[in-house]
Amino acid sequence: MYRLLKNLFFIGCLCSSSICLSAETSYPITIIDASQHAVTLPKMPTRVDSKSMFSDQVLMALLPLKNITSLSRLSKDETYSIIADQIPASLPLRDLNVERIIAEHPDLVLVASWSDGPKIAQLRAAGIKVFVIKTVYSLQNIEKNILLVGKLVNKTTAATAVVATMKQKLKQQIIIPEKQLTAIEYTPWGASSNHNSTINTIISHAQLKNVIAYTSGDKFGQVPIAKEQLLSLNPDVIIIPGADSDGFKQQLLHDPALQTLTAIRDRRVISLPHSLRSTDSQYIADAIIYLNHKVYQPHAQPSIH
Repeated sequence: MYRLLKNLFFIGCLCSSSICLSAETSYPITIIDASQHAVTLPKMPTRVDSKSMFSDQVLMALLPLKNITSLSRLSKDETYSIIADQIPASLPLRDLNVERIIAEHPDLVLVASWSDGPKIAQLRAAGIKVFVIKTVYSLQNIEKNILLVGKLVNKTTAATAVVATMKQKLKQQIIIPEKQLTAIEYTPWGASSNHNSTINTIISHAQLKNVIAYTSGDKFGQVPIAKEQLLSLNPDVIIIPGADSDGFKQQLLHDPALQTLTAIRDRRVISLPHSLRSTDSQYIADAIIYLNHKVYQPHAQPSIH
């Protein structure tokens, strides 16, 4: 009984600064989206279209399949999507196709802040409710986005449970080392990621110190890294995107110019699957745990799910 009351209290306290998320949605509702557009939903949307990996993954956790009109095409790509094996063949996969969306006229379309602006304007001009979700990087803001989607589709309780599960998994499964190791992401195209990226969130919550967290980069958080700079930074861990079978890991381990690196010497070159590296939904908790265990429990076999 005590545990039940404790869980209910925890769920009831999950509120954002602008929206209290302790109860299901009362319609009509008007919320300002990431494009500063006021979106009014007169009633609960029962036909929801998703056009980003974030909303794909969240909606699959919140809604019955009958209420999802389509997901983005990338959600079925096993390399980049962690939910690829959960999507039935009957669920349509489409990109931001204006004509098709207008023809189907869903109650709500969820898109990312990087989505095609003119297409969004066309949909809105046709009377389609389009909500732009801000692309975020921190764990806290990802949780807020999940709760926001729950608010929009009248699934606040389910969204709150998703966030609670994230927190619980991280609390129970993260290994806290006596001393944090330093780390850097290093890509085949010679770049890394600073604090304006989800990979930095994954690294820091995995109990690692990103050595270029506060180095200036582009708008996507990408920072060019030359081999000379990599040698100067000398991280304990190098994180590479993709799978071991991609060949980049072996290339680094046997690069004559990098043999003095601590990460190379100690064989701490960690492959982070694209499906984990690219997630900005509730599955970022899985990415954090995966990396944490790969570094601090290297002989175990962490699961992607």
